[in-house]
Amino acid sequence: MVTKTHKRIMIGLLLSLAVGAAVLNCGKKDSPAAERSMIIVFASGEAVVVRGENEIPAKVGMVVNENDVIKTTNGTVDLQTKNGSAVRIKNFTTVTIAKLYGEGASDTRLSMQHGSLMASVKRSSANENFSVVTPTAIAGVRGTTFTVDANEGEAPRIKVLDGRVAVAPRVAALENLSQEQIQQDANLRSLQALTQNEVVVDQNREAILDQRVHQQITEVNERLESAAPTEISQAANQSAQQLSAVEPSSIAVNDSAVTTEEMAERATLITVNSDVVERIAGGDQGAVEDLRRERDEKQEVVLTQIEQQASRTELRSETEIRRHYNRLETLNLKNGSTLTGAVIAQTGSVLMVHTSQGVKRVNTAEVESITYP
Repeated sequence: MVTKTHKRIMIGLLLSLAVGAAVLNCGKKDSPAAERSMIIVFASGEAVVVRGENEIPAKVGMVVNENDVIKTTNGTVDLQTKNGSAVRIKNFTTVTIAKLYGEGASDTRLSMQHGSLMASVKRSSANENFSVVTPTAIAGVRGTTFTVDANEGEAPRIKVLDGRVAVAPRVAALENLSQEQIQQDANLRSLQALTQNEVVVDQNREAILDQRVHQQITEVNERLESAAPTEISQAANQSAQQLSAVEPSSIAVNDSAVTTEEMAERATLITVNSDVVERIAGGDQGAVEDLRRERDEKQEVVLTQIEQQASRTELRSETEIRRHYNRLETLNLKNGSTLTGAVIAQTGSVLMVHTSQGVKRVNTAEVESITYP
């Protein structure tokens, strides 16, 4: 129904990511495995969780653990942990749950091979760290809402909607080496130092890694990963020379106001009560219906608020819609009719469309395709 070209209009429900501390279930302490996990609170379209050699369809109530890989095509996956942080993995995205904060771990790390996500991070302790990494960049945060876009062949973009994010180049191959190995080799130390040039991005700003640096780091990763153990130092020396120009200026930071779409997506940041997440993480699948019920109730409140706010702006023609939203879409419905306007929000299976006849709700199941006149 919705193709890859429609990715930019998928304003969806954003639900949580950041891992809490001890999880309680029925008065008993959960296992560390239950503590260090996330819950799928919403899934739509084509999305799977890859666990070992198995591909499991993503579904509401599913527990996601470290090393699981979430892959979406025409679908999205929303995750939540009990402390109320959130992540939405958008269309055509592959993300590995590399690390989860919890007992014995101070970091949560999502490794995004390609695609887009939005995260809203809430720390459960002062020692908790959260980051999203792409093959060539790392975004580290402590309490913020931000987006990451890393399309194949393109330099990553990190946009901050609120809070602050530290962005730095990333040589992923170095993470396969121990700190002892790195400290014992001057070439490796030099290469690591080049990746520590970070910039801090404030809200309403966007960081973009220089495309040339992105390509260089991609080559460096390939070189180091293919080098034999006896060739690592030489490969690192060559890589350090190649990346000698990597400085904070290699990451451009520009003003980037929050768009109407992003405001709608942030407004649909729907999270359920922590006890529901705890119960599911602890194995209580009976809590899944509670999750669905609570989410649906909150979704209706959010949709009504968006609908009322958009309706205050009366747009009488397609020209006015295009001017106001800087875009215009035509929804081709399965019953043969069409609806032209701007898709201003999507949460769950409901599209909110601003047309010249007012703001209308459309179920995604009714849409055959979306085109741009």
